[in-house]
Amino acid sequence: MLSAARQDGMAPELDTLAREAEALARVLNALEEEHDALVSSDAQRLESAIADKNQALDGYLSAKSAREANGLDQNLRSTVAEHPRLSAGQRATGLELASAIHTAGENCKALNQRNGMLISALRDRTQQAIKIVRGGEVGVTLYGSQGNANPDGGSRVLGTA
Repeated sequence: MLSAARQDGMAPELDTLAREAEALARVLNALEEEHDALVSSDAQRLESAIADKNQALDGYLSAKSAREANGLDQNLRSTVAEHPRLSAGQRATGLELASAIHTAGENCKALNQRNGMLISALRDRTQQAIKIVRGGEVGVTLYGSQGNANPDGGSRVLGTA
């Protein structure tokens, strides 16, 4: 997208839009990687994905700040469409970039919510497992050394976390 915008006699405003669109694409990729790491329960991959996501978010915030410094801060589409220094071709490129930014932003929001729900579910499952191991869960059937079921579960702690 950036190279196409540069070929169009890129105005500084379009350059900032292109950088923001690219930054959001990196955030989307990082959110997908975070999700894959969560699903696969790969702690090392998750750490890397979170670091990548944070770096991508920093890049996005920097690009957004540069865009806003160029006077493109409110309704991006209408600001680009009515921008006095852009030619018709530049406006078309700008509108395409504004649309890409909007779509990527909505996708980032949805992926972030999806990851948040997954993290919440994983946290709840982990807390439930800790309760069971600590002997705090009612109605859990424990098995003795001979394989006999002890339906009351007793009050023994199976381990500590």
